[in-house]
Amino acid sequence: MRSRIFLLCLSLTLALHASGQISYSLGDEGAYIARQEQEAAAATNDSIKANTYLKLSLLYRRINNAEKSKAALQQGIDLATQYPLLKAASYYYKTIVEFVPGDIAALEKKLVTSDSLLQAFDNLEAYKLRSIIWNNYGILQQMKGDEKGALEAFTNKAVQHAIQSGDFLVLGKSYKGIATIFMNSNQREKAAGYLQQAIAALRRAPRDNPINLTELIETYINTSENFVNLHWYDSARNTLRHARTLLAPYPASNLYMIFYFAEGVYLYKINQSAEAVKSLDKGIELATRFGAVLSLNRLLYAKYKALSNQKEYKKAAVVLAALLQSPHVFTVDKQLYYKELYSTYAALGNTRDAFRYAQQYITLSDSLHEQQLQQDIAELESKFKHAESERKITMLQAEKDRAATELHNNQLLAGLLGTLSLFLFVSIVLGVVLYRQRSAHYRQQLKDTEQQQQIQLARALMQGEEKERKRLAADLHDGLGGQLAGIKINLSRMATSTSHPDTQLQKVIEQLDVSANELRRIARNMMPESLLLMGLEPALKDMCDSLSTDTTSVVFQPFGIHRDIHPEIQINIYRIVQELLTNAVRHAQASEILVQCSQNSTRFFITLEDNGKGFDPAAVAKPGIGLSNARNRVEYLNGKLDITSAPGEGTTINIEFDVTTR
Repeated sequence: MRSRIFLLCLSLTLALHASGQISYSLGDEGAYIARQEQEAAAATNDSIKANTYLKLSLLYRRINNAEKSKAALQQGIDLATQYPLLKAASYYYKTIVEFVPGDIAALEKKLVTSDSLLQAFDNLEAYKLRSIIWNNYGILQQMKGDEKGALEAFTNKAVQHAIQSGDFLVLGKSYKGIATIFMNSNQREKAAGYLQQAIAALRRAPRDNPINLTELIETYINTSENFVNLHWYDSARNTLRHARTLLAPYPASNLYMIFYFAEGVYLYKINQSAEAVKSLDKGIELATRFGAVLSLNRLLYAKYKALSNQKEYKKAAVVLAALLQSPHVFTVDKQLYYKELYSTYAALGNTRDAFRYAQQYITLSDSLHEQQLQQDIAELESKFKHAESERKITMLQAEKDRAATELHNNQLLAGLLGTLSLFLFVSIVLGVVLYRQRSAHYRQQLKDTEQQQQIQLARALMQGEEKERKRLAADLHDGLGGQLAGIKINLSRMATSTSHPDTQLQKVIEQLDVSANELRRIARNMMPESLLLMGLEPALKDMCDSLSTDTTSVVFQPFGIHRDIHPEIQINIYRIVQELLTNAVRHAQASEILVQCSQNSTRFFITLEDNGKGFDPAAVAKPGIGLSNARNRVEYLNGKLDITSAPGEGTTINIEFDVTTR
């Protein structure tokens, strides 16, 4: 069954509330809304009050309180009239609050108008709203089946405006929207990369708003489903564990519906069908209680698959037959259900019912084909008529504008030409002088700052290299040096002894073997041979495999790593992972370590997770050599390093940098 993931990933502000759909929540939005109400009542500045009421209008709509939503909207609009940005923004809020389910064309047009009204403003709030608008627009394109249009809206508009706004919630939602498109087209590995970026952004969003945490948990759950479809079951289990931990304080959350679905599918895929049915039954109970018919349909179909996997065909047929009675089953899904029931009854030996459902499957398939053909013809005709009308309107408008422009220009040209020329001349001269002065000053500041940063980074790297030399010297002195000294003593004894020469010679040979192995280990640490011969991805896998033991499992997962990364950057990446892994193995006392390395265009991401003893990053006054070296290398690559850890809860390290910076 093709997953309509976008139906379960509605935007924060779209709130379509179509039949059978609900908004996900933690179940404690009431306290947050109460704080917003108090803030609106206490505000003495009309702009703050207006902005708060506009946001409240969407929060009320989210909890299905239409009366309060419209009242808050009107209060916000009345107060926003003196503030251009809020006045422009109020058009968007009015569009969402007054949206009538089903009128998709009108909503799409109003979203474009909302964006055009906000284009005049160059500030963070405007960019944030524009990102939300294009997120909603992208979702509409997905609902229409225009995946290409949706991808353009997410990548060219929503992501760019989210980056300009600095808001990690809308950035994470934009990345998740892109991932959803790739999941719907079964490009799961690409989707995994974007979901990883979405989680990284959402983890940085503030937690004062429960919607932010809701979005993070939902993204974790979607990511686990994607991992299951990729058959990356270890990653799916770890991601579900993150979601369960975040959900634990909110037992009343309706997010448990999709959590139990993801958990049930995971258990079914690893052949724990009985446990899968238990999880799915919990989700079915919640979906029934909340009236979430689309989630209920997904859960019932998953239960059918789990029962079929157990060869419980009678129970499976009952579940699927009940699902067919739902008034909210898509026609294409109904076609699949008929086919599944045909196979199920055939497995039971019930040829009569098997034949009946086979006939219904064939009839519906023919109907869908004819319906699609008529729809394609109507769509082509509509596009032709629309294009023709647009062409005529454009021609008439252009002619009208040209005539008006010529008349206006003739009236103003004589009187303004002399004054304008003088004004332009003076402005250009002053502008050139000021521009040159500012440009020179700015370039000098940039140069000074860059030089200072390079000096600091070079000093840090030199200190790291010096510490590495000391460690290498200790290895040579304590390890290889001691072994060679022992060989020398044994050779001296052989020179003066006549008894048992063969035995003593064999002992010296064994000592030489140990010394040679120690020398190879030190040489490999200095420059790994696999990196030079095979490239970055095999070298990283080789290192992870070499560090895996009976007590410590090290799992390496690469996503789209390019082979043409500059050799200097490859060495730095290798060293960063080496330092982090060495830290985890030596100090964390972890039994499971997960290393993920992915590349999206020119951005490279490293994630290391372990279930070790953890630590408090804020309480560590001076980090160890390994972590300091890794941080210095990340700074040298102009990247970012984020550590999430607590005593007894393991450690997660996320690193991001550009592989074209060197």
